[in-house]
Amino acid sequence: MSDEQIYDSDPNEDTSWLVTYGDMVTLLMAFFVLMYSASKVSEEKYEQVAQSIAQGFNSPGPDAIVEIVSSESADSESTEEVTVLSPLSNAKEMLDQLIEERDLDGEMSTSFTPTGLKIELSSSSFFGSGSADVRESMVPSLIELSEVLQSLPDGDYQVEVEGHTDNVPINTARFPSNWELSSLRAINVAHIFEDTGIQKDRLSAIAYADTRPEAPNTDANGINIPENQAKNRRVVVHVTRHEVM
Repeated sequence: MSDEQIYDSDPNEDTSWLVTYGDMVTLLMAFFVLMYSASKVSEEKYEQVAQSIAQGFNSPGPDAIVEIVSSESADSESTEEVTVLSPLSNAKEMLDQLIEERDLDGEMSTSFTPTGLKIELSSSSFFGSGSADVRESMVPSLIELSEVLQSLPDGDYQVEVEGHTDNVPINTARFPSNWELSSLRAINVAHIFEDTGIQKDRLSAIAYADTRPEAPNTDANGINIPENQAKNRRVVVHVTRHEVM
């Protein structure tokens, strides 16, 4: 057998590129080592932020408040916290301030529901007895309510206005029953919302008459409970996130 030299590759092949490639890999390794040493992320804080963000997207209630904690650097142990309110949380805060400034406690209230934000308007305050016309003195409050709702991202939220009555029947030329009364009250509130800038494709109005009381209208003996009847005469505004099909 001859002493023939065997090559794994062509001996004439240019391999000078390997030097550049090796330098690039070395630089990349140095860069990532530097980045890792300059920033140390706390797993516990990462989980807290992730959970808060998830709650913010899945629930529009108080849990939608997100605390964002900055990463700790090697040079500083200080931690910066930034509080971000979800759109509905921010809207509720603005409405609660409106209620306080206009002294509307007992006339307007806000609360979170599993599906969004609920604003309750007392019919005794916003409408005359047996009337569906909004009192002139309460129109500015509805306009400000509308302006708060307009601050929500367009297309993301729907506004449903519900009309409710107590169990006292009505029978007039304009309102043959509580269905017509509750319907027109909801429609008139929705009209104010539309006239002040809320897109009508985000609005809906529905009548419930006396079919969904918040409290029993009568006691066990069938006697009316005026306090409960007043609670049941109301217009309810539901603000919910629009579900894209």
